Order: sequence, then structure tokens, then C-alpha cells
Amino acid sequence: MIDSTFTAIILIGYLILFFSVHGYMDIQMFRSQKSRKSPARNKYTIPLWAQILGYIPSLIFWITFFFGPLLLYSGYYQRIFAPVLMKWSHENTLQVAGLILVLAGVVLADWGRISRGVVAPSWSMPEGYTLCTRGAYKLVRHPMYVSYAFFFVGLPLALLNLLLFVLIAGIAGYYGIAREEERILLKKFGEDYKEYQKKVGMFIPKMG
Repeated sequence: MIDSTFTAIILIGYLILFFSVHGYMDIQMFRSQKSRKSPARNKYTIPLWAQILGYIPSLIFWITFFFGPLLLYSGYYQRIFAPVLMKWSHENTLQVAGLILVLAGVVLADWGRISRGVVAPSWSMPEGYTLCTRGAYKLVRHPMYVSYAFFFVGLPLALLNLLLFVLIAGIAGYYGIAREEERILLKKFGEDYKEYQKKVGMFIPKMG
């Protein structure tokens, strides 16, 4: 297993990178909403199964992401989770792969947040809002949800924790959420969104 203190420092760095960008963008979004007289409201009904599969793994992920570094640094992590830790001759390789996946998720989430600007496309779209197809949205239609897929696979590997592989169920949940979002976007943007769907993959980039 990679040195626990080193892993803790890396994960803390990821947290800082994620929240420095998202915190700044959220402040800008809040200011923008305050100046908006009548924000648009969309009928947005997420299927119950998608809420359960998406939000519960997300909650587990963030709790682990926040407190995991503290447990690693203090030395309690190995004691608490010893029965469910993966033990393999190449476990360091798994951890490195996991840390790379989590970093990829953080970078994609930050890139998507910056690309989207101050408005969440499917939650609150003011009059005159145009379809976001720039930046990360040129790569995939739902960069934030792809970042969660990286998180859900990467964190169990980074922490070598078999229990955390339940997070992978969250990928199916975010697929359901994305389908509902696309219903809203199709209703608002019509043919423009259909063309966007043809050119850009939902979760996996299209080649060519």
C-alpha cells in the first residue's frame, strides 16, 4: 500500500482543486441569480430509482472523500477497514490508477463547471439562454456525470476498499438523471439539441 500520509495529501489536494473552482463559480452563479428578476423554472422530475442510485453513492463518496484523508493521516484507516482492504502484489498499481481516475474526475468536473458558466442548463435557464456546447461539452454531453463515474471507480481503487465498490451503482443512477435532463433540453432546444446529440456522445466521446 502506498504511504498513507502521501495518499492523504494527494486527496486533500484534489479536494482543494475541486472546491476552489466550484466555490468560485457557485458564488458567481448566486450573484447572477440575485440580479435576475424571474428565473425560469423547468418541470424536472427525476425517477425515484435514479435518485436512490445516484444520490446515495454520491453522499457516500463525499463523506469518504472528506474524512478518508484524515483517517489515512491518523493511521486509523487501516485499523478500521482491515477486513475489506484489497491485498494484492500489485496493489500500489491499483492505487495509482485510482488516484489518476479521481484526478481525471476532478479536472473534468472543474472544466465542465467553467464551461457551463453561471447557469445549470437543466435546472434554471433564463430567457435567451443558449445551449452550452463549448469546452467540456464538446467532449461529452454530461461532463459532470462522467466525472462521477471516474470518482465512483477511482476512489475504491485509491483506498483499496472493497466496500466502496458499491459506489459503481451510482453510474446507473446518473444515467437516469441525465435522461431526464435531456428531456428538458430537447423540449427547450428542439432540433439544435438533436444535432448536438448526433455530434457529441452522452458519456463517451464520439470519434470522428
